[in-house]
Amino acid sequence: MRFKGRFNIKPGQSGSIKIIIDNEEDLWALYNVMALGDYIQLATFRKVQHETGSKVTSKKRKMILTLRLEEIDYRPEAIGIRGKNQTQNEFVAVGQYQSDEIGVNSFFTLYKSYWDEMHIETLKKAADITQTSEVVAVLMDEGIANLFYISNTQTVNKGKIDLSIPKKRNGSSQHDKGREKFFGQVLEKFLKNINFENVKVVIIASPGFTQEDFRKYMVEKIENNKDYSSLKNNLNKLIYTHSSSAFKHSLQEILSKQEIKKNITDVKCVDDVAAMAKFNEILLTEMDKAFFGKKQFEYVFEKNAIDILIITDGYLRKLSGKERKDLSQKIKQLKSNEKEVYQFSSLHDTGERIDEFGGIVGILRYAMPELSEMDDEQEEEKKNTGNVDEEIKDENLLQLINNNSESYTQENQDNEEDEKEEKKEEKKEKEEKKEDKKEKKEKKGKKRTKEENKNIAQQKRKYQRKRSSFDNDEDNDEY
Repeated sequence: MRFKGRFNIKPGQSGSIKIIIDNEEDLWALYNVMALGDYIQLATFRKVQHETGSKVTSKKRKMILTLRLEEIDYRPEAIGIRGKNQTQNEFVAVGQYQSDEIGVNSFFTLYKSYWDEMHIETLKKAADITQTSEVVAVLMDEGIANLFYISNTQTVNKGKIDLSIPKKRNGSSQHDKGREKFFGQVLEKFLKNINFENVKVVIIASPGFTQEDFRKYMVEKIENNKDYSSLKNNLNKLIYTHSSSAFKHSLQEILSKQEIKKNITDVKCVDDVAAMAKFNEILLTEMDKAFFGKKQFEYVFEKNAIDILIITDGYLRKLSGKERKDLSQKIKQLKSNEKEVYQFSSLHDTGERIDEFGGIVGILRYAMPELSEMDDEQEEEKKNTGNVDEEIKDENLLQLINNNSESYTQENQDNEEDEKEEKKEEKKEKEEKKEDKKEKKEKKGKKRTKEENKNIAQQKRKYQRKRSSFDNDEDNDEY
């Protein structure tokens, strides 16, 4: 996910953000931010009818519309949306419905009358691979190292080191000094680019014994050194293995190893798994210290009894704007009191389990037996996400939409031009590669022709020598 322009939205205010979707993971993040009643401005297509005499023809036209969302439907490959047009247009009246899809490479502007901290955090995480990736790989060889962040849909190189190391010679220490300097730079890059709060697994791989030598260097370096305390506390997240090279193409080979797969499975999402384990333990041993559902949450929050709160993104999507605003303020208060708050994905097993309990559960600081007498009213699940609030005329937001309409049209055109330029560049590169291959082939052909000419010349000389020898023999016979 990328943003066009500055991300200057503040919690608790209205505002807009221009977004470009880069991959399918971005769609899930967007789905957890969009809500019914939000506004979205995008380029869309609509069939427009033309009457010429008695003949009626229809043609698809591209237009910029601003829709107030009334339906949101998530699929892994796209988000289907439907809403009422809010801006004047030659072909679509204000209040008319329009449907569209947001997929990979979509560019649009999202407007909300109220941005909470969870909205902002979700978008920022989606835009920063260092926030979403739980696996990092450091591939190295003699004098070269690459650091990769790996997510479900992309791999990004976050740092490269290329250092010339002198060859090993008898009686010379330059090789060892060069190697130590190289390992020092790798360690510095490693610590600068890895946030162990998000990263759960770090794979260090190399051909030969380079990764083992780096491990020894690192252990010696961090021992009794307070500057490396973060790394020292997370050594259990490091996995060492063999690779065929220090380059990106070796990642697939490494990640397909059974021992690596097992380690990643065991360590990933460790915080969520630990929170789920605590909750399950409470259910078995001290059920009076657990709460389930919205009604019980409201009661225990007022009593200041919450120790751990677990919610799912599925639960958040069912809330109206007013309910979500209220929950966001309560979560902020819990965090300020140093209580643990976890948000599980409804796509994962842990999230599915919490959804069975109503999507919001937690552990209390002390037992509250009276909760067992409270029957939490289960809200009827709806096909669409959330409930549409009554349309409130936010004059500032509508003014912002109107002001941005003209500039958005220009930006959309610029974005299309950028895409065209990228495609042109790709086409140019392909043509250049094709030309290079053709030139190499022609050169090879010319080279072959020269060799053939050389052979022909040799044959001629050989023939001439034979002819000359034969002529001499005839002269001798006559003599």
